[in-house]
Amino acid sequence: MKKNKKMISRSIKGVCSELVAATEFLNRGYYVAKSLDPQCPFDIVVVNKKGKATLYDVKSVSRRKTKSYNCKPGDTINRSVSKKQKALGVKIYYAEGS
Repeated sequence: MKKNKKMISRSIKGVCSELVAATEFLNRGYYVAKSLDPQCPFDIVVVNKKGKATLYDVKSVSRRKTKSYNCKPGDTINRSVSKKQKALGVKIYYAEGS
């Protein structure tokens, strides 16, 4: 019998993933700032102790449910950056949000 998982909204899953990513960077000794603008091309700014900043768009880990192309069920679905993100040097960071 299948267990019925409680569905959460995509926005809540996204916020949880951003918090997980921020926690992971904080635990590694980085400074972390979160974007306040919902249309911002990045979610968090991570700064090392020397002051080098990196922009991240945080994505929730998604896994394939069925076989597709050269991928098998359970493989991670990869995302790519937009043109604007590429111009700004934004990197994708995958986090488990739920």
